[in-house]
Amino acid sequence: MKTMNLNLLATFYTVVMNNSFSVAADKLCLSKSVISKHVKQLEHELRCSLIQRTTRQINLTEEGQFLYERCTEIFDSVDKCYGFIDERKDIVRGKLRVKMPAVLEFDSHITDTFEQLLRAYPELELDIIFDNQIGDLIHEHVDVVLRIGELEDSSYKCKKIKNIGTYVVASPDYLDKYGIPEKPADLTNHKCMNYSHCLTKGRWMFNEGGQEIKIEIAPFIQTESESLLTRYAIKGLGITTTLDFITEAHIQSGELISLLDDFTWKTELYAVYPNNAVMPLKTRKLIDLLAST
Repeated sequence: MKTMNLNLLATFYTVVMNNSFSVAADKLCLSKSVISKHVKQLEHELRCSLIQRTTRQINLTEEGQFLYERCTEIFDSVDKCYGFIDERKDIVRGKLRVKMPAVLEFDSHITDTFEQLLRAYPELELDIIFDNQIGDLIHEHVDVVLRIGELEDSSYKCKKIKNIGTYVVASPDYLDKYGIPEKPADLTNHKCMNYSHCLTKGRWMFNEGGQEIKIEIAPFIQTESESLLTRYAIKGLGITTTLDFITEAHIQSGELISLLDDFTWKTELYAVYPNNAVMPLKTRKLIDLLAST
């Protein structure tokens, strides 16, 4: 039986997975020259070229693509072996990669759950990526995506974590100056500030008599930061929509006034994860904890 150096395979796999010799060197705690030497040694042993390098990217040969796909299967199988044994011992360790919108850093339910998980399992590492897109979980090696709002058709699995209330808010000063909108259509006459990643873009969605309606607005401020919109609303610049965990304290303090309460609606927070035959223990622990607290 032919033998193959698994260290060389691991180096090749890490280079391709990250599309970078430099990143692979950092992840494997090796010098870039050693990484390059390992790949050349593997090509020498296999008697074929695996990687075609340019200054900007890494391209795989046909043999390289085949080997990378087999390596993915090999290392996934190794991870499953460790995972099976760890689950029997209730050991949670390794790196847990979580992708979520940046706005969730203001949700204490989420951040407290992360803290609770890390305290319970000291061998676990947490890698948080701020991104509004689900992306390719397998290729990006993401374990869980936290997603706000309606899910598109997807091959991934998901679990509802909780409802999130939505608000339309403005400051008392703004309302004294410009008046209070009584119905959603009144917003077309107001200074509106919009969240760039809103699923309905430049239209705000409301519920009127059980029917979904969308109001076209012309935002004079548009940003990816909901917390910034909330601060601008407090300063009286305009009206914005926001989420309960950002706004409720400001409403209770009187800094902001909740508007159109009879027309607003709740959205949902979901945990999205790969459709694996066996869910990794670290993923299950996080999702169970998020759903139970």
